[in-house]
Amino acid sequence: MLAAQGGDAAAYQRLLREITPPLRAFLRARFFAREHIDDIVQEILLAIHSARHTYRPDQPFRNWMYGVARHKMIDYLRKYGRKTANEINDDELVTFMRDTANTPEEAMIGKDVKQALAQLPEKQREVLLMTRVEGLSMAEAAAKLGMTETAVKVTAHRATRKMKEWLLEYGY
Repeated sequence: MLAAQGGDAAAYQRLLREITPPLRAFLRARFFAREHIDDIVQEILLAIHSARHTYRPDQPFRNWMYGVARHKMIDYLRKYGRKTANEINDDELVTFMRDTANTPEEAMIGKDVKQALAQLPEKQREVLLMTRVEGLSMAEAAAKLGMTETAVKVTAHRATRKMKEWLLEYGY
């Protein structure tokens, strides 16, 4: 990145080639809609290109890169969520249930989200884990659980609402 910031085009091309596979792996590990990974990787690479002047050489590049990736992933989730009104997306829960924390505060929030998840009845917890963590569609989860797709959507909605209520009760 330092060479790229200095104007070395070959180093910049090499950087983009070398960070693409780890970005794909990052998204595969965290993102619930695998068919969108290439689109998000492109968004991340464009964001890195646009913001490359903000990278500070005294900081680890990987932390900066994954910070950009997290923000673009969340932006994409929000955008995608608006397009699919019949799906229930809760960006914060998805993010904290799957992401590793960058700060102690995020680690604490992640722990609290896991505690909120533990408060749910087994069926609601199972539906959320399948649809939000494992990345199954509502239809796939319904088939696995022997439920209708509508029942899975309602269960996911109720589980999300209960988790939000629990988290709000504890100051989030």
